[in-house]
Amino acid sequence: MMARRDFRRILLIRRKALGDALVTLPAVLEVARAWPRARIDLVIDRPFAPLLAGLAPEVRILPWPLPAGESWLRRLRRENYDLVIDWLGNPRTALWTILSGAPVRVGYDLPRRRWAYNVKVPRNRAGGRALRGFAGEAFLDPLRALGVETLPWRDGFAAAAMDGHAAGEMRPELAAWADAWRARPGVPTAVVMSATWAAKQWPVRHVGDLLRALPGCGANPVLIAGPGDEWLVEGLGHLPVGLLAPPTTLPELAFLLSRAALFVGTDCGPRHLAAALGRPTVTIFGPTDPGGWNPPTPRHVSVRNPVPCAPCDLTECPVPGHPCLDDLDSGTVIASVERMLARLGRSPQKEIARDNP
Repeated sequence: MMARRDFRRILLIRRKALGDALVTLPAVLEVARAWPRARIDLVIDRPFAPLLAGLAPEVRILPWPLPAGESWLRRLRRENYDLVIDWLGNPRTALWTILSGAPVRVGYDLPRRRWAYNVKVPRNRAGGRALRGFAGEAFLDPLRALGVETLPWRDGFAAAAMDGHAAGEMRPELAAWADAWRARPGVPTAVVMSATWAAKQWPVRHVGDLLRALPGCGANPVLIAGPGDEWLVEGLGHLPVGLLAPPTTLPELAFLLSRAALFVGTDCGPRHLAAALGRPTVTIFGPTDPGGWNPPTPRHVSVRNPVPCAPCDLTECPVPGHPCLDDLDSGTVIASVERMLARLGRSPQKEIARDNP
């Protein structure tokens, strides 16, 4: 651990998946807390910028890629950063880090990349694909290496900032739809089965069984489908009126999730958004490691089929029959939902009233 230093221009690199960006947010907010007078730039993928732009005035979002004609190298050198933290750690971002010219460069101690960093942090791996612990806590390690005493990861850490930002982006007709959803009997439950990896797709037949069973558990479900979920919506066929949510932007998705009392779905970006908003979650895990990606609190429950090949962290399943998810039936998930609803007293609307006065 190095002695604590003062920094005035800080670059944070957290590209790629939405879920990864959201799990890293507590660490981003800790940077702002540790150096409140610094100008902090956060590089994220352009589609996520509208969602993350309202986090804090101390954080300036730099959407990647840059607009056509703008040189990233010239911009890096022009900003004169004195600290760079690279949470992604791929060859491209390692090159960005060294080309920034920053005197302090923090990144993971990985082969073919460690040369770019002068403050090296061990990767959160226990061996193979398994993680040593929850990624949200591990993303704080670069700050600890800089001498920062960080606060622990907190459930619902972004609720106030994200709720306010999303509410400002909400279309009146979508707000009215959400009010009608919440007025129906049962616990408002957001169901999201998005899967950017083929190996994360829970079979359509299981999703259909789950949607049909949830009302009997005391839930009031809606299915929220995003870009890339056409396979699911088409496979489910005709759905009852009101069960399928209207299309949303990411800020609007944040608003809808804030109106739910429970999230049920796959290990995907919206699930991490629900956790950031403080919503209890029941998450279906297949190729990814729940020990690394499920928040370690009773309000966040993981459901998995304990086959020896999982977690594999592969985007496509090489095993015939895809046993980690195909053999995980809806009854197992429903049992976890019932236990969560019992824990919440089956009436968590009080949470909604508290969070959405």
